[in-house]
Amino acid sequence: MKLHPIQFVFPAVSAAAALMLSSCASKPEDERNSSSAYRQGVPGGTWLESYKIPLTVAAIDPASRTLTLVASDNSRNTFKAGPDFKEFDKLKVGDQVQAAVARELVIFLRQHGPPPEADTTAAKELIKDGDHSGVLKADTVEKTAKVTAIDRNRGEATLQFADGTTRVVTVRNDVNLWQFQPGEEVVIRTRSAVVLNVEKP
Repeated sequence: MKLHPIQFVFPAVSAAAALMLSSCASKPEDERNSSSAYRQGVPGGTWLESYKIPLTVAAIDPASRTLTLVASDNSRNTFKAGPDFKEFDKLKVGDQVQAAVARELVIFLRQHGPPPEADTTAAKELIKDGDHSGVLKADTVEKTAKVTAIDRNRGEATLQFADGTTRVVTVRNDVNLWQFQPGEEVVIRTRSAVVLNVEKP
C-alpha cells in the first residue's frame, strides 16, 4: 500500500488530472474510507480518503520538527509535527510506526469557485489521536492547468499544465460541455494529515 499524501499526488500530475472532471474510485482495502462531493453540472469536485498504514521513520529534523516517513513500497513524505505532539522527541530513525492518513483532493474551474466539502465524519473517526500519538500535517499544494480543447461529442477535455504536458480527461455525464469554452483555468489542490501512533504497529 502506498503512502499517498501531497507530494505523491502531484509529481504524477497527469494521474491527478484523470480525476479532475470525472469520478474518483479507489481499490477497496481494510480500514479505508472515502467520500466525495460535487455540484451537479459543474466539473470537478472534492475527494476525501482516509486509511491506516504501517510506516518507517526515515529521517528526523528536531530543529524544524519535521519527520520523513516511508511506506513499504519506498514512497515517502515529510510532515511537520505541531507543539502538541509530545512523543516526537522519542522517535528515532528506523522506528516502525502505525499511521492513519487522511488526504483531500479538490479540483475545480477557477471561475466557478471551490466545490462543496466532502463528508469528513469517517476520516475523523479513523485518524483520531490518543495518548501515544500526535498529528502531523503537510502544507496545502496547488497546481493549475488550462483547458486547451473540448471534444463535446466524446465528452472529453484536454488540459495543459505549467510544464507544457497535456492530459485528456473524461468529463462526468451530468456536465453539459456546451456551457464551457477552452481557456478556462482548472485548479488542483491537495492536503493531508497523519495521526502517528508511536506504539509498535
